[in-house]
Amino acid sequence: MVKYFSAEFFAQLQDALANDAKWQEGTKGLKTSIKLTSTEQSVASSYLLKVEDGKTSISPSEPGAQAEFSFEGAYETWTKVAKGEVDLQSAVLKGLLKFKGSITKILFYRDRFTRIAEVIRATPVEF
Repeated sequence: MVKYFSAEFFAQLQDALANDAKWQEGTKGLKTSIKLTSTEQSVASSYLLKVEDGKTSISPSEPGAQAEFSFEGAYETWTKVAKGEVDLQSAVLKGLLKFKGSITKILFYRDRFTRIAEVIRATPVEF
């Protein structure tokens, strides 16, 4: 079992998304990038998720790297999101995650990005 929010976790997530028909269909024709940053660990860790016409790649990212959308928050918050205890939108609205990017555009993509959370919840991880 891999540690949540680690390089191994994101490699596993990338493979899971590559093999997920619902994700593939939902991201056809889509080109975007999302930076996910976890703070309050020994070292902050950031990962860049790039989506281009159904293909998804996830790689470690420098904290200052640019992306169309960016979410940053405590590891504890990310854990609650992964467990389904709080959804991403609620975490942003409650100030648990900092969001950068177009609110209008991310809301338009909401259904597609909800699939990422579903795939994460189906992936065995160690918190």
